[in-house]
Amino acid sequence: MRAFRSLEKSKLLAIGTSGIIEEEDLARIRLVNLLCYVAAGIVLLVGGVLCYVLHGKASVVVPLTLEFIANASVLWWNHKKRFVTAAWVLYAIQCVMIAYLAIVLGRLLQLELVIILLIAITYLIFKTPTDRKLAVAAALVDLIVLETVYYINGGESSIPVSYNAAFLIHALVLLSVIGIILLVSAPYVRSHDTNAGLKRANHFIKIFIAQITHELRTPLDSIHQAMQLLRSEIRKDRHLRNIQPLVDIGWTVSSTAKNIVNNVLDMAEIEAGKSPTVVNEAFKVRAFFEKISEVYQIIAQREKMTLGLLIDKNMPEAVFGDPLGINQIITNLMANAFKYGKKGGRVSLEIRRSGTRWQIVVFNTGPAIPPEKLDSIFDPFITGRTGHIQGSGLGLFIVKSKLLALNGAISVESVPDQGTTFIVTLPLWEARIRDLPDGAGLDEDQLDLHKAVVWVAEDDKLTAFLYTRFLNDMGCAFTVAKNGQELLGIAKEKCPGDIPDIIILDCHMPVLSGEETIIQLKRLPGLDHVPVIVTTGDIYSDTVHKMLAAGANAYLK
Repeated sequence: MRAFRSLEKSKLLAIGTSGIIEEEDLARIRLVNLLCYVAAGIVLLVGGVLCYVLHGKASVVVPLTLEFIANASVLWWNHKKRFVTAAWVLYAIQCVMIAYLAIVLGRLLQLELVIILLIAITYLIFKTPTDRKLAVAAALVDLIVLETVYYINGGESSIPVSYNAAFLIHALVLLSVIGIILLVSAPYVRSHDTNAGLKRANHFIKIFIAQITHELRTPLDSIHQAMQLLRSEIRKDRHLRNIQPLVDIGWTVSSTAKNIVNNVLDMAEIEAGKSPTVVNEAFKVRAFFEKISEVYQIIAQREKMTLGLLIDKNMPEAVFGDPLGINQIITNLMANAFKYGKKGGRVSLEIRRSGTRWQIVVFNTGPAIPPEKLDSIFDPFITGRTGHIQGSGLGLFIVKSKLLALNGAISVESVPDQGTTFIVTLPLWEARIRDLPDGAGLDEDQLDLHKAVVWVAEDDKLTAFLYTRFLNDMGCAFTVAKNGQELLGIAKEKCPGDIPDIIILDCHMPVLSGEETIIQLKRLPGLDHVPVIVTTGDIYSDTVHKMLAAGANAYLK
């Protein structure tokens, strides 16, 4: 049994598992590998005894040798990621050998036990209902062949075997079958024993991570917004230029921290089985990517690297897509490009058209990704740690998950002494300027919000203070309430004579929830058509859907 457990933990069972994420698929591949080794061991053990007892009869030696060779091909198929083929080769070899040995040796090997074992492992090595049904049918056909042969020849072996030799062979077969049953069932029994405790522990871990990351997001947002305000003040007052490097560092560090928190929350959302929300709206290509490039120019200066942006002239002026999702994809790829790039090296962001699709290409000079890691870099918690460089190991996994939701794909090329290139491919849907959301076609300095009237309901004092600074800088007239009930009081006092242009409110507030606040606001005269934007960090419930159903027009996560 110790030998079985050591085999269970060895790298021999890991053949073909690189790049596989699902635990169920990993267990199935390992089991097929394990059964392959066990089948080879039984052929050597029982086959060796048979060859000795039967004095090397060709009718036994040749088929067993061919079985041993064919059995080894199972590992090759798994290595080539042909997992279904590997399982079928393993299964078919046993079916064929059972029928053949029944004809040659009769009841000597107790092959009925082997057929029962085949039926038992069918549901462990095959995934789809079709494969399982076919495998059971194959085993039943084998059983019919077996019983037919026994009926015709009375179960007697066509090769004479002594009583003692028959007893030894019978005992070896019986022990082998019992050993396989124990080997296959033990991991599942142990898994069942610990499953309840693991599920409970995993549930609490997820709640803890969700709460911590959610609580981190609010102060990180506040820090990031404060840095934005400081950058704005520096642009207005040249006497503050000496603190700009420090402010830029604070702004980029807070951006990085926010991205890490967002990745953790996205990972938790994926684990919870939730499909990512996909938005399909038009955006201007050049303005969108120049804005992103502007952010990373600061990081490039800090890291003493150069950053280039190249946009294909054949790209449409505007495209349909998910701006938030694409932004997060680029953020993760660019973060890795700077993290693993060579000091004084080069990073480039290229946007190019490729027929009916378009591509985002992120390149950096620096050490190449080791070839053995290329298949696994998109797995969660896999990092390219070299020296002091570390990461959460979630960035590329989130990128791939986002792209699956967007019907996109990603590939990587890494050449020693040259650099690494990540190529993101997305469907190309051209948009026209009139498809852009209101105001999206304008530059920031063209937006005039000096006459905009904004009502805000926010219970967090720091967030409320930052709102007032932003709205004041934009020239808005604003009213800030501590909660939904207070905002309703203001609305009843001012309506219908004084109607705001926009209302911003938090989802979770004391006294009156955001959902109920929206419902009651929409009932007041003049407010039914006023746009409402809700703010939330809550991705673990249907909060956003409830708010939108209540009458909100948009949300900021």
